[in-house]
Amino acid sequence: MREFYERKKRINQLLPLFLFLLAIFCSSCSKESQEPEPIVKTETDVYAYEVTCTACEIQFLDKNKSIKTVINPNGKWSYPLEKISDAELKLSIKTTNGIYQDISAYILKNNEVIYGDLGYNSFNLLYNIKSEQKSMTYGNYNAGSGGSGSNGGSTKPSSSICGARTKAGGYCKRVVSGGGRCWQHS
Repeated sequence: MREFYERKKRINQLLPLFLFLLAIFCSSCSKESQEPEPIVKTETDVYAYEVTCTACEIQFLDKNKSIKTVINPNGKWSYPLEKISDAELKLSIKTTNGIYQDISAYILKNNEVIYGDLGYNSFNLLYNIKSEQKSMTYGNYNAGSGGSGSNGGSTKPSSSICGARTKAGGYCKRVVSGGGRCWQHS
């Protein structure tokens, strides 16, 4: 019986300490005190161009503000732009063959799509990093206007960046098994 009272006495001595620690824990996990993390632009942001086309000519503005041209990349082409903070990103694509062709063009920031879409036969993208002003023009596909046997259709935009759009404007990052393509939902 005496052991029972001694044990109860020790518990009563530790009870205020336990309640104090519990109160600190509960108040630190309060939802009211949590604020979303601000998006901080750092100089380590890496921008990139990403284009998917079959037979096309790509003109782009590089980090030295020079216009470069790539002809017939045949598939996916990308160009990273590191250590730029106040620049204008300019991308112009046109087909090099006479038949209908879809062109996917995107501007990425830290491997997340920030601007771009799917166009047909021609595509122009303009994005100003500092002001975040953007402009896009692209050709449309008209059913029956392509090569022989063309009966129209539609293709959803695609990029190597996957995931649903976040509140911050980027995309959730997902890994595609087998190295397949990611399809963005529009």
